[in-house]
Amino acid sequence: MSRGVIPTHAGDDSDGKIWGVEGINILFLLGSGMIGLGLALMLSHSHDPASCVVIGAMPFAVTALYIFTLRQGKPKSFDTDLLESLLCGSGWTAPRKQHRNPLHTHAGS
Repeated sequence: MSRGVIPTHAGDDSDGKIWGVEGINILFLLGSGMIGLGLALMLSHSHDPASCVVIGAMPFAVTALYIFTLRQGKPKSFDTDLLESLLCGSGWTAPRKQHRNPLHTHAGS
């Protein structure tokens, strides 16, 4: 007597999409839009409307550039791995200059 196959949907884990933007990226865009709107409103009392709109759109534009170049459609943690590689160096690759035998290099000490 064999047991039936039980579908668990374990591989169907998805963050979903809203307006074509994946998962939590939409929250970054909405948050930066709210920050930009608040910034534009704060500046509207003392500056002309054109400069308020330009300055208010900057947080949204920078966040959208970040999301669509480093997060959208890329593997998970691509952006943080790239930043870490740029700041800290090669990451998991071997050092460029290695001794031939590590036991011989420490024999004199």
